[in-house]
Amino acid sequence: MKQLASFAAAAIVSVSAAAAAEIPANIKAGVDNPNRTEANRERDADRKPAEVLAFFGVEKGMTVVDLASGGGYFTEIISGAVGPTGQVRAQNRAGERFEQRRAALEEQFAPFGNITIDVTEAGSALPYEDNSVDMVLLSLIIHHLHYNAESGETMPESSAAIYADVRRVLKPGGVFAVIEHKAPDGATREQSAAWHRIPEDIMVADVTSAGFVLDGSNDEIHNNPDDDLQNVWFDTGLRGKTTRLVHRYKSPD
Repeated sequence: MKQLASFAAAAIVSVSAAAAAEIPANIKAGVDNPNRTEANRERDADRKPAEVLAFFGVEKGMTVVDLASGGGYFTEIISGAVGPTGQVRAQNRAGERFEQRRAALEEQFAPFGNITIDVTEAGSALPYEDNSVDMVLLSLIIHHLHYNAESGETMPESSAAIYADVRRVLKPGGVFAVIEHKAPDGATREQSAAWHRIPEDIMVADVTSAGFVLDGSNDEIHNNPDDDLQNVWFDTGLRGKTTRLVHRYKSPD
């Protein structure tokens, strides 16, 4: 684990707030999009979408998959950021929970004009052609993927398949954009899963095992010195305020 942590530390390119570029106009337009729901706007102070999406490099004309998009928080913003020549694919897992909100999501997304809802069965391949997508965003989901009791302290095979499929659909040079609640390095998979978090070194190891290259990280956007990284955030008043990993991986050219 120490050797892995050293590799991760050497690979990660930290970006300070002072060095961060000015927020591009297209991303400002996405955040300011009048079609966004008020409930999603109320989360902006905690989620800091302008800084996050600027770091990931969302541009006009891109095709972006919002993986496990849920209520469409980032889906809505990316829609305005990629503009009318771009596309946003709001991917969700099939099942009763999704069907209960399908009609509401269809109504919510209708005014945007460039959002498509895609529904896939658990364990199925993503419904996109090889090398067809510019960016895949995965926000606050990886803490569900890095551990199960059967696999123990190794990455579950089902998660390896997900990362491989993300790489399949991305264009050469495409971006896998990841946001996740941080656990302290040195924590085990089992420990961190119980906190609904993941250590940085484990996340880097799991994602890069699919052939991705860590292209950068930003440890300033979601840094909270009051978060000790080893608590169940929804039980400790830290919902929306955790220290989070913000990583940009690239599919090699």
